[in-house]
Amino acid sequence: MLRKITAFIPIFIGIFWMGTAQETKIYTHKKKDYQDALALYNNEQYQAAQTIFEKVKLATKDYETEANSAYYAANAAVRLNQIGADRLMEDFVENYPTSTKRNSAYSDVADYYFETGKYPYALKWYNKVDQSAMPRNEKDKFNFNYGYSLFASKKTKEAERYLSRVTNSPVYASQAKYYLGYIAYQQDDYEEANERFDQITDPELLDEKLSYYQADMNFKLGKFEEAIALAKKQLPKSDRKEVSELNKIIGESYFNLKQYANAIPYLEEYKGRRGKWSNTDYYLLGYCFYKQDDFGNAIQQFNKIIGGTNSVSQNAYYHLAECYLNSDKKQEALNAFRNASQMDFSPEIQKDAYLNYARLSYEIGNAYEPVPQVIAGYLEQYPKDGHTQEMQELLVDSYITSRNFSGAMALLEKNRNYASKATYQKVAYYRGVELFIVGDYGGALDSFTKSLGSAEDALFRARANFWHAESAYMLNRFDEALAGYTTFKQNASARLTEEFK
Repeated sequence: MLRKITAFIPIFIGIFWMGTAQETKIYTHKKKDYQDALALYNNEQYQAAQTIFEKVKLATKDYETEANSAYYAANAAVRLNQIGADRLMEDFVENYPTSTKRNSAYSDVADYYFETGKYPYALKWYNKVDQSAMPRNEKDKFNFNYGYSLFASKKTKEAERYLSRVTNSPVYASQAKYYLGYIAYQQDDYEEANERFDQITDPELLDEKLSYYQADMNFKLGKFEEAIALAKKQLPKSDRKEVSELNKIIGESYFNLKQYANAIPYLEEYKGRRGKWSNTDYYLLGYCFYKQDDFGNAIQQFNKIIGGTNSVSQNAYYHLAECYLNSDKKQEALNAFRNASQMDFSPEIQKDAYLNYARLSYEIGNAYEPVPQVIAGYLEQYPKDGHTQEMQELLVDSYITSRNFSGAMALLEKNRNYASKATYQKVAYYRGVELFIVGDYGGALDSFTKSLGSAEDALFRARANFWHAESAYMLNRFDEALAGYTTFKQNASARLTEEFK
């Protein structure tokens, strides 16, 4: 019996060894397949790698190899944009809860989407990461990537929280400060933005668009010299669109410094938003030409301001009118002053435009409305103005020159201080003649009486005497007429009148 057992042992050992060797061979073969798949994955040959990982996952009896194969197969699906890739990664997390790659699965997918610029997708996966289980050496990368993904997805408030966590990181500090500064810049918090940008030491970021943002911020803060210096520094490094904006910053900075000659070439180089200038752009360039007494070019720019009823339009019309005046184009000046006077965005400009509109109306006439109406409107709107006396005299003269003696008399009856006694004498005389001609002898007699009561001019006194007598005669008031004729004949100035002849 002992011999049989002894004889059986070598046979059993031989069989056991053969079985063990076969399993080892299978295990080693699967391990080689796994390593081959991993090499393909690392070389970005995701389709081939995925096929092998799936075979290894099904064939292996090793838990870690199976879990890792499922992990890489799912990751390959993500990188191949396969339908259901997200579900594969979720399945991995559910099916292998003890895998060392469980938490990194989410962050790896998120990092992939981050690196390919798909920030909303990255956010979806970063939100799944258990931050408390994350190794300390990976937290800076997570905070920056997550913060930037939030920033790129326009969730700036949340982005600030994560980016602020890496402002002291040796790797991410400069980039974090750059984006924190940019967020402050977008929110018009220029002091905070400048503070952030000033802390950046990374030369690549400094050479990027930092000078552009700083130039723009300094311009908006009213630091025009700094804005000019920074913008000029950035010009050689900028693309066409940014060059256009930098020229605008430089030109408008010179404009605000009242260095109009320096502003012109930069303003001219600005290409506009989407290739189109605004009314403000035309106004700024036009005003620079105006201040250089280049009225022709100024007129050309101001005339490009189309439509709109706003402060820019009012200013443009006012300065356009001044350019026309300096170019001796009074009708065009009148039109422009009229437009400026009809807007109230700047009461000072409105008043001065109205004053010049009234003056020009008196000087060259007005096709829009009667001249007396224009001047009377000014006096009504600005009754205590320093130009009141001038306007009053122009108003009376406008009635006289338009031979509207009825209007002139009505005005002077209410406002005797609008004209001198001599002017009143003449207006009353001419009004009397008008009434006499139409047969209103009573009205004529009354007007001639008023003229004689304000006799300053001897010639007009003599003529008023004559027509006063004529009016009395026509009313059969012969005694009064005779007295008038006698007075007329005795007046030394009568011989100089047509009536004496």
